[in-house]
Amino acid sequence: MATHPMLVVRLRVEPQYEEEFTEWYHRDYLDTLVPVAPLFVSIRRFATREGAGKIYYTLYEIKDEASIDAAMAVFDRPDRQEHRRVWQEWEHKAVRDLDAQIVLPIYP
Repeated sequence: MATHPMLVVRLRVEPQYEEEFTEWYHRDYLDTLVPVAPLFVSIRRFATREGAGKIYYTLYEIKDEASIDAAMAVFDRPDRQEHRRVWQEWEHKAVRDLDAQIVLPIYP
């Protein structure tokens, strides 16, 4: 069981863009984030079952509570600004119901 804090990102994607978004998210976004984000112990992605209203979750497990701010700062790094720009394009075009929260473990 995870005992680390997590950044939990929840979103929906317009169905006609799911394949394209997923390819970008995995290859251009997450695959380039992992090497520059050592305070994320792991990054995992999940989805509800197929069908209308599919929800995607990305769980970014953070080293410890003291590392939360430093871990989150990776998204604002100068070398990540192009990724941020493209992310904003996706938000405008296809991402819906986006929510991101830091959650802390309360049950070991």
